Amino acid sequence: MVKQPLRVLFLCTGNSCRSIMAEAILNELGHGRFTAVSAGSQPAGYVHPQAIACLNRNRIPVHHPNSKNWDAFLDESFDLVVTVCDNAAGESCPLYPGNPLKTHWGVPDPAHAQGTDAEVALVFQTVFESLRNHIAAFINRCSAAGELDGKTLAAIVAELGAPGAGPARKEAHG
Repeated sequence: MVKQPLRVLFLCTGNSCRSIMAEAILNELGHGRFTAVSAGSQPAGYVHPQAIACLNRNRIPVHHPNSKNWDAFLDESFDLVVTVCDNAAGESCPLYPGNPLKTHWGVPDPAHAQGTDAEVALVFQTVFESLRNHIAAFINRCSAAGELDGKTLAAIVAELGAPGAGPARKEAHG
């Protein structure tokens, strides 16, 4: 059986937007059944102010977010490692203890959005909604499954696929 809470690591290259938002969303919507953290292969060293503003607008608590390297978690075990950007999905992830399940939930990078403040905020909101909807579906499927083991978690991840896509490929990235 997978221990509770389910531990999830969200990875992105810069760890300034998508992975930070995914971490906050899962921690809030998961109501203690999940513990999420995030990191990046080449951390930006800051959290994008629009990511924080978007989370605040959507009433998702943000608890001391910081951009950190994925090496910060080399000694920690996870049940699931999720890449949320295509660049990170193509990189060789570190090996984390416990041989966690790996998958890719790629969403566009809102950090590159240009335009007026309102236009940039809309891009962040769109990415937020994609992540929130996908994470909510993940939580619901995990809850419906009851007691989770590695095989059931893998089936849920495969069935769910990536945000806005069909089922995940059998061989996940990471």
